[in-house]
Amino acid sequence: MFISLRLACLAPAFASILLFLAISDVYSWSTDYPGLLQEPGIINTNSRTIQADTLPAPQAIDSLLQLDEIRIQSTRIREPLRYQPVDVQYIDSLRLAYYRSMPVSAVLSRYSSLFIRDNGPGGLAALSQRGLASSQTQVLWEGFPLNSLSLGLADLSIIPSGLFSSVEVSPGTPSSAFGGGNLGGAIYLTSPRPGQQNRLEFMQSAGAYDTWNSQLRAAHEEGNLSLSVQGIYRTAENDFSYFNRATGRQERRTHNAGRSGHLSGTASYRFSRTRIHSTLWYFDIQEEIPGSILSGSSRATQSNHGLRWLSGVETSAGSWNLNMRTFLERDRFGYEDPPTGIDSRFRLGRTLADVDFRRPALGPVLWQGGLSGGIENVDTNNYGDEYNRRQLAFRLNPEIRFSSIRLRFSPTARVDAYSDFGWVLSPSFGANWEAVEERFHLRGMVSRDFNPPSFNDLYWVPGGNPGLNPERSFKTEGGFVYLPEVSWFDSFSLTTYRIWLDDGIYWFPDREGVWTPSNVEEVDAWGAEARLDVRWQADPALFLLILGTDWRKSEIASPRFPDDQAAGRQMRYVPEWSFRSDLSIHLNPVTLHLNYRWTDHRYITEDHTSSLDDFQVLDVIAAVDREFIGAHWNLRLSVNNLLNERYEIIQWYPMPGRYLELSLRMGLPM
Repeated sequence: MFISLRLACLAPAFASILLFLAISDVYSWSTDYPGLLQEPGIINTNSRTIQADTLPAPQAIDSLLQLDEIRIQSTRIREPLRYQPVDVQYIDSLRLAYYRSMPVSAVLSRYSSLFIRDNGPGGLAALSQRGLASSQTQVLWEGFPLNSLSLGLADLSIIPSGLFSSVEVSPGTPSSAFGGGNLGGAIYLTSPRPGQQNRLEFMQSAGAYDTWNSQLRAAHEEGNLSLSVQGIYRTAENDFSYFNRATGRQERRTHNAGRSGHLSGTASYRFSRTRIHSTLWYFDIQEEIPGSILSGSSRATQSNHGLRWLSGVETSAGSWNLNMRTFLERDRFGYEDPPTGIDSRFRLGRTLADVDFRRPALGPVLWQGGLSGGIENVDTNNYGDEYNRRQLAFRLNPEIRFSSIRLRFSPTARVDAYSDFGWVLSPSFGANWEAVEERFHLRGMVSRDFNPPSFNDLYWVPGGNPGLNPERSFKTEGGFVYLPEVSWFDSFSLTTYRIWLDDGIYWFPDREGVWTPSNVEEVDAWGAEARLDVRWQADPALFLLILGTDWRKSEIASPRFPDDQAAGRQMRYVPEWSFRSDLSIHLNPVTLHLNYRWTDHRYITEDHTSSLDDFQVLDVIAAVDREFIGAHWNLRLSVNNLLNERYEIIQWYPMPGRYLELSLRMGLPM
């Protein structure tokens, strides 16, 4: 009944889409380049103008309107969204600001098509993109990987969204862009650029379950020098009440407290045609691990602290533009569980270098490529020795533009050499055709991708398999973007995809009962993703609405062992359907924000004998912006899970019911 009602509500919206597609040829297409300022105080979005003085806050104009000149970085094709060969979901600073006190996992679950496998507040939050495993999608910070060397995945619950100015979700990004790990695409995190505003900003939030979040930001620019610093400190007891399905009564989560601190600083200096920049990110995270609600009283704890340092030089050599960067990471991770005697400790290290070269277009061809390499190492009491991985890669990714027919090609060839399993070739080919000028784009990409085995896969004692091959996939994606010349209808996009994965790594017990990995898994994943953006101005209010729906199938294509019950069935914890909507109403000085999402049931057994129910979550945020005594103030009240839904994303790991958070932010000019 609930699904039928939802589809009935969506029917008028999709009917209107079809109507506009059918009559689109009656419109007179504008030839103005989108995204340019046409005159003072007026901003041009896809095909129309909006008066800037009606917007809620001057510093949010660029984010609010998502100007089309934004160049995407998650694909290495530095073009606006509409010209990309694959779908990219761009989450700007305004939308990140709604959830600055929350981890990146909270933002991604609300704004993107990926599925967050969330163990609840204080627990692991890993992603699943297009039905693939968490370790098969790369999480990148400014182009460098954050995935754990030991596990292969990234825990998004310990990465605060307040550190970043934008997030790009690109399921179609191939391995030819950033190397291994892109079977399910990439998540690209961008730090704020220093010196954009000489400003000092404080934020303090308080929420249920004794949650406190303090943030500081400062940015200053003088002459050619730009400096910025930001710090985040968060503590939470996470002792929320939940309904225990196993006992049939209300209980309270225990041994679930955590604290985390993050400090990031950036310096940048420009002279002549050169820019030198450096960013330092320090983090210290301490957490109690409650385990599942069936495990009894837990005493496990986890610690994670380390340093990430990114530095680079952007310059010119003749007609070539060069971007040379280095990345250093040192990370200490520990897990202790006294009752079981587990004391697991890791020291992880990365030293990477990357050189990008780019030349202005010669005729229809823009030549660009890159050379990268480095060393990664893991030292732990879970392996028999300290191990490292050396790698070297060369990439050539020219862009070919035929302006007369509005056609763009993006061929890429990448060769990676690894010290532990040899050479890997990763080709890809993308295209974007502007079939109707400024209004309708067809796009697509095919790629051959790979994912190297994690250090745990190779060297865990007992059971690691040093003879593993990298996982491989053949990935296809196609779709369109429609940008009508209608004042309230911003865009509609539809993307379809298919992924054939082979040599997938799967752990199962050998004859002696020791769990060990092998390259035996084959996965067939396909689906469709649709998104509708509406921007409607009815003076003095501005309405921004995003609707998205996703259909995904992800199946084990062939048996991995005799009598494999998963073969031909939807994979565990992969919902077939999901829906999300995001509505913002801006009426100076008040903003009202509503985010709703529904997730289909998920099978928790490979033979489909058991599943978790579907769930729906509604979050509501009300905010007031005011200028007072020379400062900009923002007061915000958030009501999370307004419907007080009882649900679990991972079995026996409950999610909290309705809870509140209040935050106050003050910004001062410097």
